[in-house]
Amino acid sequence: FFQKTLTAVKNWFTLFGWSKGQNPISVPYSLRRDVCKVQMTSSQEKVFKQNLGKDTKTIYDMLCHLSGQLLPGITSSQSLPLDPVERMLQLHWQHSTLLAFLKSQGACLPHVMPEFLLEPDDYKKWIKVQTVLKVDVKNSDIFNDKHLFILEDSIFETMSKRAWTDVLLQVYKVFVLSRVSSRNIADLFSLESVQNMPRIKSEPLSSNIYSPYERTILTWLNKHYEKNRKTVWKDCQKGEI
Repeated sequence: FFQKTLTAVKNWFTLFGWSKGQNPISVPYSLRRDVCKVQMTSSQEKVFKQNLGKDTKTIYDMLCHLSGQLLPGITSSQSLPLDPVERMLQLHWQHSTLLAFLKSQGACLPHVMPEFLLEPDDYKKWIKVQTVLKVDVKNSDIFNDKHLFILEDSIFETMSKRAWTDVLLQVYKVFVLSRVSSRNIADLFSLESVQNMPRIKSEPLSSNIYSPYERTILTWLNKHYEKNRKTVWKDCQKGEI
């Protein structure tokens, strides 16, 4: 089931997630890799600059296309330090900003930590830095064990793939699925054949799990399932199917 979900997510965002046509993605690899277009840092009086290509498309380009907004503090041509630790900390901050932005739009991502969105090597650097901080700052609630997940390589890859998949699903939920109109939801129950169909309340506060537009989709699915059920199985009772 998860693999089918992942395939569907990759296909949709490859085809429709970008402003200028298709852009093949791999989850989590290309999303983790393509986090900036230009890398820059100052070392003494010299400036190092590596152009990753003007056509490089990042997760921020995707969000700008789907939501019409740039993330606070992040530009369309985001730069990263060359120093490995500074780079990792910058990426962790960017991922934190990304998650906070999505949550503010209604995304449900309490299980996704910013470090799960990092590359494996950056994740190891994050764990090392946090471990050092925990030693240096004793009795501090900020660096409590419950906020630090130390995962083995294979487990981290699985967690990272799931985290990025859930991020994309929530991006779809808050910026694409929200375009579903509920103007004609009353018409879904107008047919006599669906009068006994389980009703899904459309009121905004009637569910703490599904949004109004998700409930509209569920109602639409129920209606067409019930209609086709009677076509395929004719007069068969539900309990007999």
